[in-house]
Amino acid sequence: MNDTAQKMREISEKLDKDADDLMFIKDSLEKSSQLTHNMVTILTSFENRLRQLEETILPVHKETVTLQKLQENIENTQAALDHVLNYHDAVRDLDAVIRDGPSGGKLEQYISHMGQIQDALEFFSENNPSSPELSKATQLFKTGKELLQNEFRNLFTRHCNPVPAIKILDMLGTDDELPDSASVTSLNQLPEQALEELSEISKWLIGPGKTHDFMDVYYQIRAQTLKKSMEGLKDHLSKKSSGSAAGSYSPLIVSTNTTLLTPASSISHPSPILNKTLMKGIGGLKDHLNRSTGSHSPLTSGRLHKSKDAPNKRTSTLLRPMARKGAANKLDPERRPSSQGVESQGHVDPAIESYLYCISGLLKLMQCEAQLMSHIIPEEHQRKTFDKIIEKPLEMVSQDGEAIATTAKRAVIKHDYTAILSIFPVLKHLINVKPEFEETLSGTAPGTRGKLPTLIASLETTGAKALDEFYDVVKNDPEKSNLPKDGTVHELTSNTLIFLENLLDYVETTSAMLMAQKDPAFAISNKGNDMENKKKRVANYVAKILGAVGLNLDQKSKSYSDQYLGVIFLLNNLNYILKSLQRSGLLSLVVHSKPDIERDYEEKIRIQKTEYSRSWSRVLQHVIDGSKPVAVNLDPSKMKDKERQQIKDRFKGFNQDFEDLFKTHKGYAVPDPQVREDLRRESKQMILQQYTMFRDRYVVTSFTKNPEKYIKYTPEQVSSQIDHFFDISA
Repeated sequence: MNDTAQKMREISEKLDKDADDLMFIKDSLEKSSQLTHNMVTILTSFENRLRQLEETILPVHKETVTLQKLQENIENTQAALDHVLNYHDAVRDLDAVIRDGPSGGKLEQYISHMGQIQDALEFFSENNPSSPELSKATQLFKTGKELLQNEFRNLFTRHCNPVPAIKILDMLGTDDELPDSASVTSLNQLPEQALEELSEISKWLIGPGKTHDFMDVYYQIRAQTLKKSMEGLKDHLSKKSSGSAAGSYSPLIVSTNTTLLTPASSISHPSPILNKTLMKGIGGLKDHLNRSTGSHSPLTSGRLHKSKDAPNKRTSTLLRPMARKGAANKLDPERRPSSQGVESQGHVDPAIESYLYCISGLLKLMQCEAQLMSHIIPEEHQRKTFDKIIEKPLEMVSQDGEAIATTAKRAVIKHDYTAILSIFPVLKHLINVKPEFEETLSGTAPGTRGKLPTLIASLETTGAKALDEFYDVVKNDPEKSNLPKDGTVHELTSNTLIFLENLLDYVETTSAMLMAQKDPAFAISNKGNDMENKKKRVANYVAKILGAVGLNLDQKSKSYSDQYLGVIFLLNNLNYILKSLQRSGLLSLVVHSKPDIERDYEEKIRIQKTEYSRSWSRVLQHVIDGSKPVAVNLDPSKMKDKERQQIKDRFKGFNQDFEDLFKTHKGYAVPDPQVREDLRRESKQMILQQYTMFRDRYVVTSFTKNPEKYIKYTPEQVSSQIDHFFDISA
């Protein structure tokens, strides 16, 4: 019961509380309704006021918008009128300015004014083609364009001057008049300000001006400037070479080998005569180049010799000697030169030296032309313009090179093979600069790019033919009438070795010539080191020439009526060949083809020495008891007359044959001191012991009442006589 009462009380309390909450909610709803009513009243009043405002303002707004649009239309009309009037005013106001031209440092402003005239021209063309203003604008634009072209021409002409020869040589780093510390400077052919102005004019002419005429002006002026620069260089070199060499620096290939020449007495013909003949041949080369080019050139500088001055004898023109003189060099013999300079050699013909300077000078000038053009001529037109600029100078250098090749060909036809030596430095230099030429001429016409390869091919073909015919002439030289009477070194031998020595400086060049022959002997495999292959190819040729010389000398030695003079002749020549190979450096080249060539020559020399020793057989037969045994009773009282006579005959025969041998052999020439002493020593070893034994045996016998008549020589006297062998003055 108590629980029920308790629950009843709790329920009653909750109901009271809920009744209070319900009353609070009712009061709140009444307040909210009142607030809502008030807000609706306010909003309705505001809406009514807005409607009244809109009805008042909207007509004013519409009228304002209309006025603003009218004002904008007026302003646009005024701007359009001003724009049109500006075109009219530009033609009128700029007329005097345009006609005055861009001179006076106002180029940028002038180009800006030309832009205004162009705008007016385009406006009238599009909007009023029949307007007289169009005609005025067209004429004024044309006038301005012509004045800009004239300014381009005048400005370009004023600053385009030929490059002084001294500056070209300075770029090459070769002129001896400059101090050693002078660095190679770049060539700035135009002032920076002028270059900028020319660039601006060219951009306007190719763009708004729509004309390429200025490019013709550019190439004509630059072509003439380049031509004059080359002529100045050639004239400078010509003047220097007419008085002396063209300086201590030469464009030829370096020569580090010393001169290899035997004394004048050791060669059958004096070298000064041959050198005179050689100079006549060079004179003929200059004379031909002078006629072929039709202009003054360093190739024609110096004293000229008429071609008729060349000797007619085949022997004298067959192999003319050319000494290779060492000089202070800047580069290794086979090192590729940079275009910044050219390689050096000692004694060279100034004509060839000048030509090689011109090649390097032209290359440098062409590179400078390409660099200058990049600032002025649009890229798409540069190669064509460049082609026109270099056409004549390149043709001039090419013709000079062809003239050298032509003269060499004519010399080869006349069996003058020393003339071909002038081709070697030219060809090597051309091959070395060929990569730079190809890079510089990239993009030009095929005919332009092909000039240098054509010239190189021509020189290689000429050289290949000369090398081939040189072998035939060396092998088949029929001249026997000019054999040295004393058996000394033949002119054929000395001149051939000197010719071969010159190949040392041009191994790569000679290799290229030999490749042009298409001879299987020179078809070296491409495997391995390329330079080694080239050396082997040239070594094969040198070995082939040496073999031909050997065969020819062997035949010539058989032409002597004196058998042992022929032996001495062959000995001298073989020894000269060996010594020349050793001293010149040719030996280190030939071993690529014939590893045992030195031993082979030493063996041949030994054989000839042995053969010479047989010349004593006639003398020895008198003193060797084994050849003519004599049963002699040393007791004078028991010696028979027959025995006495035999002894007399043997002494008499020895004396006679020894004197004949001395008389003959003292006239033999053995120029090599070592070989000369070897032959004397071996002769003494062969005869003195036998003669001493023979003499000592019979000197004590009384085989004659006049011993001094038969015993004419003591061993010491025989030795002294032998010491005078090979001495014509004895």
